[in-house]
Amino acid sequence: MLCLKKVLGMVVLLAMVAMFVVPAFADEATDNQAQAWFNQMFQNKKAWVDQAVKDGRLTTEQGKLYNEHFDQMYKFHQENGYTCPMGGPGGGMGYGRGFGSGMGNGPGYNAQQ
Repeated sequence: MLCLKKVLGMVVLLAMVAMFVVPAFADEATDNQAQAWFNQMFQNKKAWVDQAVKDGRLTTEQGKLYNEHFDQMYKFHQENGYTCPMGGPGGGMGYGRGFGSGMGNGPGYNAQQ
């Protein structure tokens, strides 16, 4: 009987450890993926601005202001986490159910773009 209690106790202990350790690794992997996505997004935006300045679609001053804004946003995300507003790309207010209004899986909203 005592052996059964020890085994049961160990199983419960291992289950509790798994509940905390596995999500910690998953969060780290998710954070790394989010950071990689943000790095790529900011690189693409800066490349677009550089090309727009080169093509004359933006002035040099406009390009400088855009890049300063991107730098500020990048710093913000470094300090506050790599998350998107409204739950990420594609999340947020949408067409929904119920006569075309309400919460749903719509096109989403991304304030960073």
